[in-house]
Amino acid sequence: MAALESWITAQDAFSRKHILNNFASSSDGNGDARAGAICASPSRKHPDYYYAWTRDSALVVLEVIAWLDNNKLDYMLKDELKQRLDDYVEFTRHLQGLKNLKYGLGEAKFHMDGTAFRAPWCNAQTDGPALRARAILAYTQHVIKQANGDTTRAHELFALVRTDLDYVTKVWMHLGNCDIWEESRGMHFYTLLAQKTALEEGARMAHTLDVDNSVAHVYERAAQEIAHKLPEFWDVDHGYIVATLNKTGGIQTKNSNLDAQVLLAALHHGTPKLLTSRAVAATVNRLVHVFDRLYVVNHVQRTKIDGQWVDVAAAVGRYPEDVYDGDGSRGGNPWSLLTSSVAEYHYRLAVHMGNGPLAQYLVQVGDTYMARVARHTDADHTMREQWDKSSGYGRGAVHLTWSYAAHTSASRWRNLAIASLD
Repeated sequence: MAALESWITAQDAFSRKHILNNFASSSDGNGDARAGAICASPSRKHPDYYYAWTRDSALVVLEVIAWLDNNKLDYMLKDELKQRLDDYVEFTRHLQGLKNLKYGLGEAKFHMDGTAFRAPWCNAQTDGPALRARAILAYTQHVIKQANGDTTRAHELFALVRTDLDYVTKVWMHLGNCDIWEESRGMHFYTLLAQKTALEEGARMAHTLDVDNSVAHVYERAAQEIAHKLPEFWDVDHGYIVATLNKTGGIQTKNSNLDAQVLLAALHHGTPKLLTSRAVAATVNRLVHVFDRLYVVNHVQRTKIDGQWVDVAAAVGRYPEDVYDGDGSRGGNPWSLLTSSVAEYHYRLAVHMGNGPLAQYLVQVGDTYMARVARHTDADHTMREQWDKSSGYGRGAVHLTWSYAAHTSASRWRNLAIASLD
């Protein structure tokens, strides 16, 4: 698999570069972007994704923070990353201070200059504040490690976290909030798991910083209440975890309730117990089975990378009834970030298994999904949101930040899985 290894290494470098290109910094000439804003994509038409989504930005920041643990990372790059993260913190402070927002902290996205997006949109999206809290908590952990006992900066960061988590404790039980695809209203598995994990991490940080015990107690109680709701998402009749309960609006054609956002929830917010559970495995297996038969591109089971033939697994989309094609509603397609996520799922299972034949097999399976991503990624390593389900060519937003972050995350876990085999 030397050819795939080479492609992954080159794609890593390209992806990191374009993640930072989409991350406005105080050290750059940002043009119309406020420092700390992260665009979903630089595409401004067909489609226009040049906005700072709270969710997407937080996921990217969590990935960037993970890079800081790489001992091989150049010190100058680490300094640059820390500056970007400080800019993100200040951008968060700015957004939290905006007035007259109809949905408050639940607003899904903002203009890149930090002003409110006032046009109609699927709001509120209450996973966003939870994810943002998790991102700043992760940075707080890094700051504490570097501070030699001085917690001043950590307390400043935790004040921002509390703003988001206090909001989460008030809204998590509300029906009618939008899902991560901005299409369905109800109570969503991804959103609840994001909120539960953020509240648990917030409570632990409150204890670490010796904040008033009542703060941790409120977060812990809300997390426990959410935990009691999560088992309801297991559908005994269908044999998988459904995405949404108590639907109150949005699209009416999503009858299966089978959705890749459940896998994303397990990867982004799940404990090892959840990630390795039979319930998640059953859901992933059903998703792969459905999409393998749904997309014409999946008829191809081998591809050539740098002259070497390698096996490829199924390209994966959002949900079977999807009609969004990247710039319209002519039929859903496979997504780069979701196929990378299935690769990551197998690598993380391999890490959990440790050394042995099963772990080796899981890495090999993960590599077939990585090879699928390589097949449909542009020759110059440019990633898009989607691939056409028939031709396989890229569709939708170009240089999608989340696509790059999903790749680098999968690659990091691949390295960990391979290291565990030694």
